[in-house]
Amino acid sequence: MKTGTVVGRLWASKRLPELPAGALIEVQLDCPKDVIVCFDPLGCGEGERVLITIGAPAAWWFAPALQRVVVDALIIGSLDEKSTPTLPK
Repeated sequence: MKTGTVVGRLWASKRLPELPAGALIEVQLDCPKDVIVCFDPLGCGEGERVLITIGAPAAWWFAPALQRVVVDALIIGSLDEKSTPTLPK
C-alpha cells in the first residue's frame, strides 16, 4: 500500500468496456513524488490524503463481477490524519 494526495480528476469519454464505471483521479504519491492515476470508488476530493493499493490486489477488488479488469491502482481508504508517535522521555 502507498499513501498520497489527490491532485486532480480525469474524465474519459471513450474507454474500454473492461474499465468499470467510476471516477479516475490523479494522486501524487508521498514517496517517490510520482503522480499516478487511480480508480476511486470512494468519491475522494482534491487535496484529500488517500491510501492506495497497486497491482493485482486492486484488480481483485472487482472479482468475480468482471473477468478482465484493467485497473491496477485503487483507492482503498481516505486518511483522516497523520500522527507521529511520541516517545517517552
